[in-house]
Amino acid sequence: MGVLAFLATLAVGAVCAQETSSSTVPSQVVLSAVGDIRLDGPVGQIIARDGMRAPSAAIKDLLAADIVFGNLETSVTARGTKTPKTWNFRTPAKNLKAVEEAGFTLLNIANNHVWDYGEVGFRDTLAALRKTDFLYIGGGKDLAEAQKLRVIEKGGIRIGFLGFTSTFPKEAWAKKGKPGVNYSDFDKFPAVIAAAKRDCDLLVVSFHGGTELAEEPNDIQKDFAHLAVTSGADLVLGHHPHVLQALEVYKDKPILYSLGNFLFVSPAPETRTTVIAKVKITTSGVSGIDFLPVDTNWGRPAPASPEGAKAAFDALNRLNSLTQYPERFKVLSYNATQNQ
Repeated sequence: MGVLAFLATLAVGAVCAQETSSSTVPSQVVLSAVGDIRLDGPVGQIIARDGMRAPSAAIKDLLAADIVFGNLETSVTARGTKTPKTWNFRTPAKNLKAVEEAGFTLLNIANNHVWDYGEVGFRDTLAALRKTDFLYIGGGKDLAEAQKLRVIEKGGIRIGFLGFTSTFPKEAWAKKGKPGVNYSDFDKFPAVIAAAKRDCDLLVVSFHGGTELAEEPNDIQKDFAHLAVTSGADLVLGHHPHVLQALEVYKDKPILYSLGNFLFVSPAPETRTTVIAKVKITTSGVSGIDFLPVDTNWGRPAPASPEGAKAAFDALNRLNSLTQYPERFKVLSYNATQNQ
């Protein structure tokens, strides 16, 4: 069976599973998690030319899940002053409709681009998000809101989400009485995670940090993820490097160090390989993850070629977690033994 046919079959099965009678509690909840989303630049041009549904048209069915999560790597504003840096991103509020059309339900904003047009642009971003049906994590009108636990209840399971970032500028970090993003202060974030875990059944922690284009997670990523798990996180989802990095299983909890790009175009060719992580959640925790290989395809993500699927497998398996736990974690459409 070809890659496209296989993934299409999987998508149909996922949709059917979600149509289970409301009179029965589903055996599992599915979270789709992806990488960075930028709605200006090439993706913005696609939206302007072909409409809000165009960027996600080829993968919308594959993305569908009970909860769909990604990292909103842009400010949403027409105002503000550019923060001094190499790249500044902003998108008109109307382009958030493209994220809605793709099926997203939850967005992380704890990152280094949401403050690209200063406090004015950040406040506009919050205002734009509040006018949508999305939940967001990792930022807010003050530190309390930036650290706020978002809980989504599905199938009788209370799934909590927190967002953190180690990135600059420092001016973007939320404080008491000051808007901004949730900075990952190592002296304080473990207590935030521990308190959040007491208010949900399963805790997902998003972390924005690392070295751009690096194949391997750096020490800050690893230290944050390990301490997050020790403090109560059941799943850690990473962003910022723009490339797919390894899966690690630490104290039986999965860590995805970087999910790479998604609705985002970078000039480096290695950023094209990504995945949709279909996380299977039960009352016992994360039972497994199915990875659907995707090519970012210049702003129109599409199922990856066999070569792309192999690249995704190799990236995720750099710590040998896929080969160590083959029944729990799978790159669908790629057989690890096929090239041996």
